[in-house]
Amino acid sequence: MNVFRYLSRRLSPLHRDESGLTLIEILVAMTIFGIISVGIAAGVTASLVNVRDSRDREAALNLAASQIDLVRSVTDVFSVNDTPGPTNVSVDGVVYHVSRETNWVTSSGSDASCGANSAGSTLLYKRVTISVTWDGMRNSSIPAVADTLLAPNSRINDPTKGTILVHVFGVDGTDRPDVAVTAVPTPGVAGNTAAALAVTPAATDIQGCSYILKVTPGTYDVTVSKPGYIGDDNQTLGSSTKTVGVSAGASASASFQFENAGLFSSALAANAGTTPNILTPTNLDLTFINSYGNFVKTSTGAAIPLHPYSDGYTVLAGKYVNAAVSLSQTCPAIDPEAWPTTTVGGVVYSGTRPSLISALPGQAATPGAAQVGMGVFRVVLSNADGAFITAVAQSGTTSGNPGCPVSMTYTFGGKVTSRSTTVTLALPWGSWKVYQASFDGGTTKQVDNSGMTPVSGTTLIKDSSNVVTFDPRTAQ
Repeated sequence: MNVFRYLSRRLSPLHRDESGLTLIEILVAMTIFGIISVGIAAGVTASLVNVRDSRDREAALNLAASQIDLVRSVTDVFSVNDTPGPTNVSVDGVVYHVSRETNWVTSSGSDASCGANSAGSTLLYKRVTISVTWDGMRNSSIPAVADTLLAPNSRINDPTKGTILVHVFGVDGTDRPDVAVTAVPTPGVAGNTAAALAVTPAATDIQGCSYILKVTPGTYDVTVSKPGYIGDDNQTLGSSTKTVGVSAGASASASFQFENAGLFSSALAANAGTTPNILTPTNLDLTFINSYGNFVKTSTGAAIPLHPYSDGYTVLAGKYVNAAVSLSQTCPAIDPEAWPTTTVGGVVYSGTRPSLISALPGQAATPGAAQVGMGVFRVVLSNADGAFITAVAQSGTTSGNPGCPVSMTYTFGGKVTSRSTTVTLALPWGSWKVYQASFDGGTTKQVDNSGMTPVSGTTLIKDSSNVVTFDPRTAQ
């Protein structure tokens, strides 16, 4: 029997059965009533939520539209940039979060920050997008959005002039504001038609952008600068420079990865352990190697500022230079991995580069100083041959040495202070001649290698011409 018909009959005043409702019947009735009530309540709640969300979205759209009206009233299009973060606005007790994103649209149809990825095109409009979210919004992935295109009030593209678009960003890809920008005609370029700028370019804005407008066609050196920052190209502290060519009616792009420098210190002759009083050259080169290139810096005893690449550096003593430039300008002898693996008495010997060392922007490298291996040896010197010690790299390839055509001359200063002085010296891996003289850098008297003895951690090989070779290969 249909339960509703049954209940209707039971509740009808015409029903002659005066026994009343059973407990089960009452429970069934209450259950049905509860189900119906819950459905009605859910429908009412959903309706109220939809009404509230629609009201909030309408308010958000009004906020977005009002922001569009504000940016349209700005006379300088270049001053309209991304907001550093959402701006909070409260309306009728609801907190709204308003964000602005801008990009230049170029004649090539691309849409990029600064327009800097569109070299050769011209700047046409700036696209402005306003996004509004709010607390308690029903679908947080669908904000209220309004956008517009802003055209410059005055023409920024002169058909007889060019534009330089500068974009500065850090190692994490985020933009770097407040970086000074300059551009000057590149010296030494034959027929260069570039001219000095009439107006100093503005520092980069919040998007890391600077725009150099109405530039006379020609070749320019564009430089960005900021104290403590360093570029990824020439590793010059405080500035970075790129050369661009500017054509009439088109733009040139200059993008810089420019970041607060990391600080790298080195533990020289780390393979010699606790050997005391090791003398290292006063003008020693250190080569910092990574996948972006090889960078040679002079060791000063202090931490060296470098671009803080996330993959870090391998640090070698000596002047490795760059194999990409020319093999004649590379010194593989200072690189342990360049020495061929050899087997002696059933024991395999091979060279291993020191571990990579990296640093965060503006911080010292972790886990600490780079452990730089070197050839360390003792030698007894006579003051009669001069107080100053000099070492000159040799290009020979004996004893497995991969060779070093790069010129390296390192000095130790006036260290021979008595008639007979024992000194402990450290030199980069490879082959060397050691000299004494009465002045710094002199090569008056070559030191006989017969009196040279290696320190623990160094393999020293002598030849008949008094050349001494330091072999970085160790037993595996």
